[in-house]
Amino acid sequence: MRKIQMYLLPITFFCIIFAGFVVHVLTVDRPQSEMENRPLESANLSPSPQEIFSGAWSKQVETYISDQFPARDTWMRNYVYFQRAMGKTYLNDKYAVDDKSGWIISKPAEAKSDKELASFASDLQKLSEGLAEKNIPFTFYSLPAKATYSREPNPSYMPDDAGIVNNVRLHELITAAGVDNVRLFDEMKNDFSVERNFFKTDHHWTIRGAFSGYQALIKTMNARLGESIEPISYEEANTYCLQNKFAGSWNKILYMTVNNHDQICYNEPVSFPTQFTIYDGTIEGGVTAPYDAVYGRAKKMSPDTVVTYADAYSRDFAELTIVNNHYDSDNHVVVIKDSYFNSIQFHVASHFKKLTILDLRYLDKDVISYLQSLHPDYVVLAYNDRNLKLMPE
Repeated sequence: MRKIQMYLLPITFFCIIFAGFVVHVLTVDRPQSEMENRPLESANLSPSPQEIFSGAWSKQVETYISDQFPARDTWMRNYVYFQRAMGKTYLNDKYAVDDKSGWIISKPAEAKSDKELASFASDLQKLSEGLAEKNIPFTFYSLPAKATYSREPNPSYMPDDAGIVNNVRLHELITAAGVDNVRLFDEMKNDFSVERNFFKTDHHWTIRGAFSGYQALIKTMNARLGESIEPISYEEANTYCLQNKFAGSWNKILYMTVNNHDQICYNEPVSFPTQFTIYDGTIEGGVTAPYDAVYGRAKKMSPDTVVTYADAYSRDFAELTIVNNHYDSDNHVVVIKDSYFNSIQFHVASHFKKLTILDLRYLDKDVISYLQSLHPDYVVLAYNDRNLKLMPE
């Protein structure tokens, strides 16, 4: 009996380990984490000698086991609940949550080094000068990001967020480098509402905030293009919202544990679905796409479907060309963008004969030479103000 008791614990331990191994082997690997919006580590069954002896392979195995652990999302969701129960300020070391309002607030950003900001300013200067060789005007726009301006409710004992300081310093460096630039918040600040302009659980702006940004963008572009384009007016009566539950990007990282009332809403003229000819890529490529396959795909989804920002407005295309049948200006404008621009891309396109939209995260081409080959009348780079690299994250 004593011998059985002596070996019972180690036998049980090894049975649990073996059972976990069997379940792990039988579980199909996932290529992507929908919650964390990142690729998951895959099994490397043929490591090179260099990977083995350098320790890189052992790190891959460790990450693989963590990423592909059976029922990983359930474990991670319970871990978030545990952190909240223990009173941790920043869940997963990223976000604070106000349960009463449903707001998710990002951990304060640290001040960026002069070297990092100067590197981005230098990249923008090279881009501007490269376009100037072909007499193509260029403007850099920073769009107000939720992480920068939505700082309440936030624990009073935490340091201040450095987002605004970083953004202002960047614009000073860009101006000193001779690059035309616009800090869009300065054009919006007289009527700026954090509660109205941003989702509670996502890092993007709402359609109301995006619309305000679009109007400010067009007004500043007018001065640079010598145009007198009148932006579309925001009519509350034209706003309609979906009943679908919204999977905000920050809430997904917290495994949808934050209750909220975020809604996906639209405000667009009735002419948009028929006003444009849309190309996935270049016109020469000939691959067209209907409006509702590019913008607002969530409108056709079942009301029970949980939708994301990409479902609601637009996913990221490497290149999108929009030809406008009813334009105010015959200019060809190119916009280099991040996902903040997705919700207003057709509002901007509605004013110009042709709008080319580029996302450098997916465009495998030399940027300057490709922009030159497009022969645009004007190039805009529009990133939210947390993006401090030419290649957005």
